[in-house]
Amino acid sequence: MQAILLIQTASPFNQAKAREALDLALALAAVEHQVSMLFQDDAVYQLLPPADNPTDAPAPLKAFQKSFGLFALYDIGPCLVCQQSLNSRGLAELVLPEGFRLADSAQIRTAMQQADQLIRC
Repeated sequence: MQAILLIQTASPFNQAKAREALDLALALAAVEHQVSMLFQDDAVYQLLPPADNPTDAPAPLKAFQKSFGLFALYDIGPCLVCQQSLNSRGLAELVLPEGFRLADSAQIRTAMQQADQLIRC
């Protein structure tokens, strides 16, 4: 069993890439890899509740939180959220989904060092 850190950077407006990254996490966990997640850069927008979708968005955002609910079932975690990415996008006060936690650069570096494989999606 390998420890795999999936580093999500895709905006939810690129729904195919964001959705495929979540599907990859579930698939890897299903074959008994230890999967953890890092939401960084524009991927933090996936954490917005559907009610907070911008009205001028190019396309409506899917409710990614429904997939996040499966993470506990597949034993996916920890799920880290880059604090710097939230701050730079004006989302510092965002309430994170259950089981997600903020991570500073030192915590992100530690998670990367502990993983056997890094996959940037």
